Amino acid sequence: MEKNENYLKVASTHGTAWRGHGNFAIKLVETLKPLVTVELGVEYGYSSFCFGYPRIGKVYGVDWFKGDVTMGMKSNPELTKIALLEVYDKIKNQFGVNNIEFIESEFNDLAKTWDKEIDLLHIDGLHDYDNCKNDCDTWAPLLKENGVILFHDTVSNPDGVGLFFSQLEVPKVNFTNSCGLGVASNNSELIEEIGRVFNV
Repeated sequence: MEKNENYLKVASTHGTAWRGHGNFAIKLVETLKPLVTVELGVEYGYSSFCFGYPRIGKVYGVDWFKGDVTMGMKSNPELTKIALLEVYDKIKNQFGVNNIEFIESEFNDLAKTWDKEIDLLHIDGLHDYDNCKNDCDTWAPLLKENGVILFHDTVSNPDGVGLFFSQLEVPKVNFTNSCGLGVASNNSELIEEIGRVFNV
């Protein structure tokens, strides 16, 4: 666990509301062993780095790096990308984690040409209801049958992500720490195990 904490400290160099989910993300990847993980919304990469830490499969972090209306638009998107890649270089050099690819794109545009079945999908783009629904409607069909979808900010955005997540009619659990993280899957046994192990 100490090694995890050293890694997570480096990964969160720029701060993140996702920090409280780091160890869970690592454990989830170790359990699921996903070949393909896709993250919609990267910012400075903390959650991407968590998914990549076990060195299982490939992690694709998708962002347009311009910010958004809720988090603030980036005055210089290039600086955001540079800061992200600087942290990634540290992570590769210190921990040997090199299975992450960052893709600069709008989510809808990339989905039109996406050709890999997804095991683990993290939705963390615009947090209003319509955009969250659009991201799920667009990318969930690319998920494997028993794949897992994570939704960040289910608690801090109760009328957006939180409302959409509450309406999903699939097995699910919701962590309430670190702005909330919803976990959904058709695999009811997996969701039950997550709820039991992590006391959700």
